[in-house]
Amino acid sequence: MSTSAAGRKAPDHRAVSTVESMTIKLSPGKLSEYRNLLEPQYRDHRDMTKRHAPIVPFPRDTGPVTPTQLKKLVLASGRIQLLLDEQTSSNDRAKRAQLVRSIAELLDEIGLAENLPIIRTLGTMLNAIFDRIYTGVHVNETKLSALRARFGRQTVLYLPSHRSYGDFILLSYVLFCYNIAIPGIAAGMDFYSMAGMGSALRNTGAFYMRRTYGNDRQYWYIFREYMRQLIVAYDRGVEFFVEGTRSRSNKALMPKIGLLSMALEPMFMGEVPDLLIVPVSVSYDRPVEEQLFVYELLGVPKPKETTRGLLKALAIVRENFGSIYLEFGDPLSAKDYFGDGLNRARHTVAPTFAQTLAKEERDAIQNLANDVVHLQQHRMVLTTFHLIALYYNYRKYHGRTVTLGELVDGVTLLGRMFTDLGAVTEMEECGNVERACLAALDVHRNILQLTSDRVLVIARSQHDFSRVDKRKLKGYNLTDGVMKLAVPIFSLQLYCNPCLHWLAMPSMVLLAGRFIAADGGNVQRAELFRLVRELRCLFALEFVLYERREMVEFEAALQHLERQGLLVACRGDAVTFAADTVGQTPANVYLSAIGPFLCTYLQATDVLLDQFRTKAQFTEKEYLAAVQQHVEQRLLRQERNVHPYCLSLDSISLALHSLVTLGAVRKSKSDNVYRYDLGTDGTIESTNARLRHYSALLPFEYLTFQDAVTGCKL
Repeated sequence: MSTSAAGRKAPDHRAVSTVESMTIKLSPGKLSEYRNLLEPQYRDHRDMTKRHAPIVPFPRDTGPVTPTQLKKLVLASGRIQLLLDEQTSSNDRAKRAQLVRSIAELLDEIGLAENLPIIRTLGTMLNAIFDRIYTGVHVNETKLSALRARFGRQTVLYLPSHRSYGDFILLSYVLFCYNIAIPGIAAGMDFYSMAGMGSALRNTGAFYMRRTYGNDRQYWYIFREYMRQLIVAYDRGVEFFVEGTRSRSNKALMPKIGLLSMALEPMFMGEVPDLLIVPVSVSYDRPVEEQLFVYELLGVPKPKETTRGLLKALAIVRENFGSIYLEFGDPLSAKDYFGDGLNRARHTVAPTFAQTLAKEERDAIQNLANDVVHLQQHRMVLTTFHLIALYYNYRKYHGRTVTLGELVDGVTLLGRMFTDLGAVTEMEECGNVERACLAALDVHRNILQLTSDRVLVIARSQHDFSRVDKRKLKGYNLTDGVMKLAVPIFSLQLYCNPCLHWLAMPSMVLLAGRFIAADGGNVQRAELFRLVRELRCLFALEFVLYERREMVEFEAALQHLERQGLLVACRGDAVTFAADTVGQTPANVYLSAIGPFLCTYLQATDVLLDQFRTKAQFTEKEYLAAVQQHVEQRLLRQERNVHPYCLSLDSISLALHSLVTLGAVRKSKSDNVYRYDLGTDGTIESTNARLRHYSALLPFEYLTFQDAVTGCKL
């Protein structure tokens, strides 16, 4: 692997003030700021019997509000009184009393509770589990100390990334260890329905929300008011996932603004002066749901969560899941963030409970949600195995083996490359890269293994696909042979995907540059930006890209590629790409990362044109099954431009919704079902042609993945 370009010593570009300045400031991250809670010197932190006198983020002059008082505040609120007046007459006291009881029952379903003995018991259980399955629970103490210094002036909103069921439990555990009050935590009804566990989590601060309200106006009023009281009256803060649900693909998801809008509404209405927004990044060396995610991406539904299933899983787990990294990011003042866009005067003409947010306010909240997800991604820690997976993926694209020595060199190179991009990686604190690689391979030996000759190979799949209930599949009924190929490749791809936050833009710049000038040379900056913008629009949902940041990130990608030696110059109106050389490594590392997604969108548009052009309308389920069947056939025929990850229902679905956003596919709703049909303006055809051209530019041997999976015969 050539290191001539990427291996040069360069200054630390992680604090890219001019390029990254937007509405947020991205501070550089440092692995040295993390401390491992599982080390002996932190035994007192983890002592669940210690005296509990937590720091409260926003103490109130009137004293703390209990969970019971919180419910009473909701019942007495103007919004709920308006609901009572609308649904009952003043003379019908019996009906009004019945409605009050109904509202109280819903509040019992929703409301959080606090029970210190239960918190201590669950914390003790977590201590035992963490000691058994993790080598480290690393917390950025520098950032946590900075956050504590901001306490006392406004309500705190903790907004963590969501990659595992354990995210909010982990956050509560860390806060307890550092003597900070556990906030109110929005949880889904999946937990509520788990016998015993739903009640236990409620007693540690969880409040429950239904995923859909439908036309249940009463529930909507009650939950919205409960959230308002958490912001206005509760002193411990509030926590929820701005992405809405777990990411099965290990990439970020487009944020949802429902809960965030409810939380910010009191500030827009002038009921609270400010809110402190805290993005929280949680990075897993190996998520415990790893194989469940792989199955879900292929269309196998997740099993129903039960307390019995959870306890059984915990009892049998003896594997090493590596490390977890948790960082409380730089807090944002919501008041400062919105600036002049915060116009409270407009909401003084009527009672706040009778008003809703204006469109421009909702748009501003969407921008904040986008920035929060960007901040979360910016501070995720890339572990050694993320780099191993990415390097192995690149080598297999070229049909090459990977020895341990080559792996060490490759991971070292990637560590420098990601540091230049601004990422935090385990390489920063790595004294011995070979030892770190061997330790990472031990954690992930279910995916990659070293042979006796010290050559890296994909582990044989041990899954019994005959036990899958074919009737419940979300997509196509794939053959066992294709499943045996796909599962190991999907498992590997899960660890490449977090790198796409950093690699997507440089990859698109390189791809667009090759499209314009295949042999290198000068490219007009405006034309390059136009093509990169097209790619960004197409993959905006896939890689969570925002229009407001397109020029900032384009310039950052150009500067990075120039430092890597892949651009000779990017001054003025022209951009000069370095000519391809034999065995060139860095450019193909970027392109190998985006390759599976190009292939997926190409196959998806092929199916839309071949199978749905003449069809009046189709459902998403029909489309998902058709694309998976189409991809399986091409894998069996060993055609080009098809990759096992093209079977991912997540990416296949995102491709459809991206095409809807672009106007290539039309979306409508009838009989409570969304239906789709192809547009007639030629957008879908031109998108398909462009994807085919881009795919042809990638110098990869896709079929080598079939030989890479031990024992896989198609």
